[in-house]
Amino acid sequence: MKVKLKGWLLLSSLCLAGTAGAAIEQPQDFAYGMPLTTENSLPFFSIELPEAVYVESAWPDMRDVRVFNNQGQAVPFALTANVTTQHDSQTFPLRLFPMNGERVDKQEHGVISLKSAGGVEVTLPVDNGQEVGRTFLLEVPQSEGRYPRLTQLKLTWERLPENWQARVSVLYSNDLKQWESGIDDVPLMDLVSGSDRLLLDTLELDSGGSYSRARYLLLVFNDAKAVPDLKIQSVQGIAASSQTQQQRIALSFSQQAISAGEAEYTLPSPQPLNAISISPTQYNTVLPLEIEYRSAANDPWHPLAKQVVYSVNGRTAEAIPLNGVLVQGIRLQGINQQWGEHLPAVTAERDRQTLVFNAQGSSPFLLAWGNKTAQPQAIPLDTLIPPALRESVSADALPQVGLQAQVTLGGAERLSAVDAGEEASQWKKGLLWLLLVLGAGALVLLALKLWKEIQQKAQ
Repeated sequence: MKVKLKGWLLLSSLCLAGTAGAAIEQPQDFAYGMPLTTENSLPFFSIELPEAVYVESAWPDMRDVRVFNNQGQAVPFALTANVTTQHDSQTFPLRLFPMNGERVDKQEHGVISLKSAGGVEVTLPVDNGQEVGRTFLLEVPQSEGRYPRLTQLKLTWERLPENWQARVSVLYSNDLKQWESGIDDVPLMDLVSGSDRLLLDTLELDSGGSYSRARYLLLVFNDAKAVPDLKIQSVQGIAASSQTQQQRIALSFSQQAISAGEAEYTLPSPQPLNAISISPTQYNTVLPLEIEYRSAANDPWHPLAKQVVYSVNGRTAEAIPLNGVLVQGIRLQGINQQWGEHLPAVTAERDRQTLVFNAQGSSPFLLAWGNKTAQPQAIPLDTLIPPALRESVSADALPQVGLQAQVTLGGAERLSAVDAGEEASQWKKGLLWLLLVLGAGALVLLALKLWKEIQQKAQ
C-alpha cells in the first residue's frame, strides 16, 4: 500500500519567519493633541497636563504622552509629580539669663561655675587652657505640651558705637546638668561703613539635631575679651518648617441609576486613584452605603467599603483613600436606604503630573496622547536637566506653555490600536490554526482512503 501526501501538507510549512521593524512615531499615531504656545526660545518648558490627557490616554500610567516639534519629531521629556511646598514659621521669646562665671579646678579637668543674678547655677566642663567668654542661659518655652523644634536663634542687642565681631557656640541641655555641644564657632557681627550696615544677628541651628527640642540652651562667646560692653536685650527662637504636598486632579464620573437605592459611576478609562469623595446631593442628609469598585468595564465588582456619607451643616464625609488602586467604575448600594432621583455625588482624585520637555527643533510644538501601541518614553527629570545645568536652569521655575484647543489626530481607533509585532503574532497564530485544521482534515481523508482500501480487499 502506497500513501502519497501532497507537498502543501508538509510540516515544513509551519516554519514561518517574520520580523516587525520598529516604526518611528508620528503625531498621527496618537488619538488627540493640543498645539502649544511657547513665547521665548528657551531650552526647557513645562506643561501642567489638562484633564483630557488623564482620561483619554490609552494607558493608566500615561506612557502614551508625547511632545512633537513642528517637523513631526518627538522631543525628550520627563513626567514629574506636581507638588507645592508650604513654608511656615513660629517665633518663641526665650528667657535670657546673663551668667557670671569663674574657673574651678577639679581633679584632672577644670570646670566653669556659672551663676545668674536670679540664682540659677550651671557647671560647665572645659579643657585646660580653654577660654570662655560671656555666657547667656536661654530657657525655651513649651508649645502644645512640648518644646518646639528650633531652627534659628535671633539676637537683639544695644548698638555699640564701634564695629565688632565675635564667634560663639551653643550648647544644649534638658536638666542644666548634662550639656552637649550644638553648634561651634559661628560668627556674630555688627559692622557699619558710611550708610551701609552689615548685621549678622541670627544663628542657624541644625533642625535635625537633638538640641533643637532642648529645654535649655547656653550661648557662649568663645573669646573672653570679645565685646565686653555688648548688651543682649532679647533672644527669639524661630521654628521654621516646610511641607510638600502632592497636588491632585479631580475627575468626574458619568452616573447611572440602577434602582431607587443603587447607582453606578463610570470613568472614561481606568485610573490609578488616590481617593474618592462621596456626598449626598441633598443638604442635611445621611446615607449609609455599601461601596464597590471595578478596575475595568468588564471586570467583576469588588467590595471597597461600608461607610456613612453625609452633608450636614456644611460638612461632608472624609474622602476614602485608595493609594493608587486602578478604578474605572464605582457602585453604590444604599443600606436600608433609597435616594430616588437624587443620586449621591462621586468625585475621583489622582496625582497631578507636570510634563517638562526640551524644545528641540522649531515651534509650534504639539502635545499628543492616546496610542495603545506606545511604549514608555519619559526619562527622569535629573537626566533631562543634568546637574551641570542646575545653576542656570531651575526645574522649579520653568516657563509654562500655553495650551490651545484640542485637535483630533489619529482618532479614537488609536486607543485600541495593535502594534506591528502583535499584529504579526496574531497573523502567525491564525495561520498556525489554519494549518492544524487542514492537517486534521488531511488525516481524516487519509483514514477514509485506508478504510475503503481495506473494504475492497475484504471483498
